[in-house]
Amino acid sequence: MTKSNVIIGLKMIFLASLFIGCNKDDDDNTSKVYEERVVVANRGGGSISFIDATTNIVTNTLSIPGSEPMYVVYVSAKDKLYVGDRLAKKVHVINPQTKAIENEITVGNGVFHMWADGHGKQLWVNNDIDNTISVIDLNTNMVIQTINVSMKPHDVFLTKDATKAYVSVLNSDATMPDKIFMYSTTNYTKTGEVNVGKDPHLYHLSNTNSLFVPCQSGQVYTLNGNDLSVISNNPFTGAHGIFATQDQSNVFVTNISEGQLYSINTSTNAQNGTPISTSIATPHNLSINETDNKIFITHSGGSASSVTTYSINSGILTPDSTITTGTNPFGLVYYKREVK
Repeated sequence: MTKSNVIIGLKMIFLASLFIGCNKDDDDNTSKVYEERVVVANRGGGSISFIDATTNIVTNTLSIPGSEPMYVVYVSAKDKLYVGDRLAKKVHVINPQTKAIENEITVGNGVFHMWADGHGKQLWVNNDIDNTISVIDLNTNMVIQTINVSMKPHDVFLTKDATKAYVSVLNSDATMPDKIFMYSTTNYTKTGEVNVGKDPHLYHLSNTNSLFVPCQSGQVYTLNGNDLSVISNNPFTGAHGIFATQDQSNVFVTNISEGQLYSINTSTNAQNGTPISTSIATPHNLSINETDNKIFITHSGGSASSVTTYSINSGILTPDSTITTGTNPFGLVYYKREVK
């Protein structure tokens, strides 16, 4: 065999091995199996419902005896679910693989809204009876700071980069405005505050560093995430729960008092189309799937037991299905994880 033929042969072997290697990588990627679920905290039922986000079927129900589950957070960096339990004054840590509780963290009295940062460093839990915030280190599952708040803390949202926390606080005087406090996640000091409407909720958009604040008194504020200065303040009756699409082009807001859903363009802060009425009363909290084409909404109330879904197309919502869960579905979260 000539030298040139040897060289050609070696090149062919190399290319064949490269091709096989590429095919192997493709096989590895296509062989991965993912689980997509929406997890619902049933406040009146003392349970957690796991809904298949594709088929809309309840696949698992985790009963937590003696509990009042309020809100649930999924932290992808830890692959854990965290459920706030108002009655037991705890946060339950749930393994999504086994659908079982594997740890519990004692927090303050009156567990309500909670949120984690995008890096899975901290979970902030509002305790609205003792007017405190419990800061949990997610590496140790321990409360590392208890922040005393001068007013009743309500909603909370941590920035994706884990540097700031925004907390809505309620004024007991109905004639006075409620507020938004801004905190450092490093030293837990309050770094800013601003007056807003009554019963405010929160959603921070990382791409524009803007904080959307729907207020049930009838406004949706847009604030600068750095200094809380007001960018816009537009009228939206009964504005309450809020969630953004993954691409952050739209936010959806519930009109909890009149049974409607708003779609808001985040570039213009104006409404997409007209609000749509829900078939079930009291639309409360929302979550959106990874591909931005389906939204899940809890309908809360003492005897309620429904989660509705809507398809999303260019910011416009179309009714899809109704799912029966436990009693008084409250907070919810969507997750997609690789099945191990």
